[in-house]
Amino acid sequence: MKSVRSFVFWLHLAAGCTAGVVILVMSVTGILLAFERQINNWMDTPAVLQGQAGAEQPMLLNSVVASLAENGQGVPTQLVVRNGPASPVEARFGRERTLFLNPWTAEIIGQPSEETRAFFGTVERIHRSLGFGMQSAFGRGITGAGNLAFLFLLLSGLYLWIPKLFTKANLKNRLIFRHVLQGRGREWNWHHVIGIWSAFPLLFIVITGVIMSYPWASSLLFKLSGSPPAVRNFRGGFRNDPGARAKSQLSKAELLSLYQPLGEAVRNAQNQVGGWRSITIDIPQVHEKTMNVSVDRSVGGQPEQVTQLMVNRNTGSIETLRHFSDNNLGSRLRAWARFLHTGEEFGLAGEIIAALACLGAVMLVWTGLSMAVRRAIAARARARKRSAEMVSRPAGV
Repeated sequence: MKSVRSFVFWLHLAAGCTAGVVILVMSVTGILLAFERQINNWMDTPAVLQGQAGAEQPMLLNSVVASLAENGQGVPTQLVVRNGPASPVEARFGRERTLFLNPWTAEIIGQPSEETRAFFGTVERIHRSLGFGMQSAFGRGITGAGNLAFLFLLLSGLYLWIPKLFTKANLKNRLIFRHVLQGRGREWNWHHVIGIWSAFPLLFIVITGVIMSYPWASSLLFKLSGSPPAVRNFRGGFRNDPGARAKSQLSKAELLSLYQPLGEAVRNAQNQVGGWRSITIDIPQVHEKTMNVSVDRSVGGQPEQVTQLMVNRNTGSIETLRHFSDNNLGSRLRAWARFLHTGEEFGLAGEIIAALACLGAVMLVWTGLSMAVRRAIAARARARKRSAEMVSRPAGV
């Protein structure tokens, strides 16, 4: 038993020293990303004047699209309508550009803060690829390996946390901060206390990180759930389609006629899903016969609250309706993995827990590396002492 524990300890120490810096970087950036959605919403979304809200009905969505094209903005890939008396309409042009519009006049009243988006974009690149770029196999390979190493550290750490003797004093040293301790003793205490209290949320964060980092892990999730592999659908980006340029060159009258059913699609979606907070419409290409409409009953980050509708683009009538529960188990687990990783699945409370867990990971790396350095210094001092003793020892002794 002692040899097994010693073997696990040295593996734990080696993994921590090897991957510690990568884990530290991902943990610090994880704290910064924990409240990205709230900060972006606070910084970006402008308020529509309440006085206009009671003056007249909001513009028809096809008029909004036509106005954007007429003003030289082009035709958006998505429109987002929010359930609020003074909420702007959001026009998205792929991932590159977003405009906020007055729903009564289609006037552009704002756009996302470039500084805020650039900051979080940089933090996310560092978090996911150490800054080498989202498509960098090298950077993503390092962070993926860091996730695997962190998973091993958590599991081996839970094993090493178990005291050899279950006494009140041993459990107290591992569960409660001891402020009277100093130096290595304090670091040992902090490492064990922070480790056990943050282990559960960190396991969720790390396991979901592994699933998102490696296709084999995602495939394993589907296999274990007995579900066929998911087919990745394209949503919200630029579509390489000849009709995309053609539709931006249509006249205003043609655009009004082409997108007349948008309003009917929104009304039908509202009637189908009560308590909705936002409706996202994928603007169809000229040749497409249907359009995707997504109705979200949450503020975001809770996929089980999203209903997907396939709508006839000529009439606005609903052809198919798909609830989250209609997806197979593997697809549901994969969707949850993304938002469990950030804590968004449990709302603001979950995001706070995720941020605190990342802070705990920072402390685990710091105390672990500090104890490793102290161990190395002590070992070197002992080696020097033994060497000095051998030199000073009389011959023949």
